[in-house]
Amino acid sequence: MRSARPSACEATLEIDSGPASAAIAEALEPDNRQAPPGVRVSCRAESYRVVCRVEVDCGDSRGILRLRNTIDDLLSSARAALESLRAAGGEA
Repeated sequence: MRSARPSACEATLEIDSGPASAAIAEALEPDNRQAPPGVRVSCRAESYRVVCRVEVDCGDSRGILRLRNTIDDLLSSARAALESLRAAGGEA
């Protein structure tokens, strides 16, 4: 993690997702658009990976917890999308 702004915490999450990377990045997008105030998330497909950038306002002591919880949510959602693709017989 590094600070993008004086009161921001940032993390980059890379998920090896095989040929399903575009579908998983697309599946994460609706949640990212509805992130709570002070939380910014962007995900994109890069080859066989999904790369998500998370930035959270860390002006108070709860900022790092928001960052951790956002990463947990992303991992959970990515896993659900990957499992759904596998169950549907798609490439994953």
